[in-house]
Parts: sequence; structure tokens; C-alpha cells
Amino acid sequence: MAAETLRNTFRKEERLCGELRIDALFREGETAMSFPLRACWRCLPAEDSTDGYPVKVLISAPKKKLHRAFQRNRAKRLMREAYRLQKHSLLALVREQGCELQLAIVWQQDSLSDYATVYAKMGKLLAKIQAGLEKARALQS
Repeated sequence: MAAETLRNTFRKEERLCGELRIDALFREGETAMSFPLRACWRCLPAEDSTDGYPVKVLISAPKKKLHRAFQRNRAKRLMREAYRLQKHSLLALVREQGCELQLAIVWQQDSLSDYATVYAKMGKLLAKIQAGLEKARALQS
């Protein structure tokens, strides 16, 4: 598992699926925004985890914002790539806390952005999520 944390992958085990889990995430989760990206997340105890991967991610680009399928596909591809390259610090924090993180990242802009912008905004968004997790952990202690 240690070698896996150093690889920049986004495998099937890392993807959030299941209508009940997704509904609960958007109903009970906390949110953060780094335009054009919006995140909704919640941290669950590790014993509620269904499998061994600690961070489950859903990436979405709604038809209401991006009307053309090629635009939605491009936006999701940009978000996946930016997340894949910057996920390691978030993954380390979640493993340290011993919980499972469910995370949804949603595109909020009506047009596409270039990769450099998406990469920078994803970094800011992941930093906000880490700050929120650390703050919640401090409140529990």
C-alpha cells in the first residue's frame, strides 16, 4: 500500500458510487468553493468503510452549466487530472485521521478553463478541504 500512495493514479476503488451514498453526501456534507470548482465532502468513521481505500471521489460537470457533451467530458478530464496529481497530501491526512472521506467535485462555470487554471483552483480547493478536516479534528479532541 505504501508504493500505491506514491503513484499518481485514479483507480476504480477511488471513485464514489451508489445513489444512497451520493445523496447522503450532498445532504449532510460540508462545502467549499474555489471557482470554477465546488466541493462537498464528509468524513466517516473507518469502520463504516466498505473497502480499504480512504478517499472516495465523485467528479461531475452538469449539463445545466456545460451544454455540449464534449465540454462536459473535457471539464471532467481536467478535474480528474488535477486531482490525480495533487491528492497525496489529502490522502495522507485522511489516513492519519483514520477515517473515510467522501468527496464530490462539481464544475460551476458556464465555459471551459485552461488546465493551468483548473490545476491551481484544485490545489486551493484541496487545501480548503484539508483545513476543514483539521478543524473538525481539533473540535473533536
